[in-house]
Amino acid sequence: MNPTPHSFTELKRTVSLGMSQSFESEGFSPLVGKIFGVLLFASEPVSLQSLAEQLGVSKAAVSVQVRTLERNSMCQKLTASSDRKDYYYIADDVNAAALRSTKQKMQDMTQQVQSTLASIQDLSDISVDELDSYNAAKRRFAESVAMYRLITSKLEGLEEEWLQVRRELYEELDGNSAT
Repeated sequence: MNPTPHSFTELKRTVSLGMSQSFESEGFSPLVGKIFGVLLFASEPVSLQSLAEQLGVSKAAVSVQVRTLERNSMCQKLTASSDRKDYYYIADDVNAAALRSTKQKMQDMTQQVQSTLASIQDLSDISVDELDSYNAAKRRFAESVAMYRLITSKLEGLEEEWLQVRRELYEELDGNSAT
């Protein structure tokens, strides 16, 4: 368990480490999580060079890994024509993008599992020795289809609901900052 940070610098370091571990558990490079952690706290777009310096890694390593964040709609690139550098920042709709990505993954998994279940059910040549295995697989794939459908149904409308919650949050924050 991490100790409670006492300074903003310690908090940023703790979050960066947590992001690194979280992204790694999802199959990404730990550096992707560290970059995301830095960008979460950035008040303006950050250059590749600055990211590399802050993280103590090469600019090339950052360049490769920041593209992962871009591909997953977790950050955006801004090219400044004045200095020809690329800058990166957290997309305003990063949470909505995460919801869309999760929903798409669930839909893809549902389709894949449904297809496998249909193939299982269409089989006509099942030996007596394979019958127990066949029935177990059929049951497990049917359960998976039901679970993925349930998850997908729960995700329906969630992005719109999130965007409404976000609007209300911003209104509340804007109202509190004026006082």
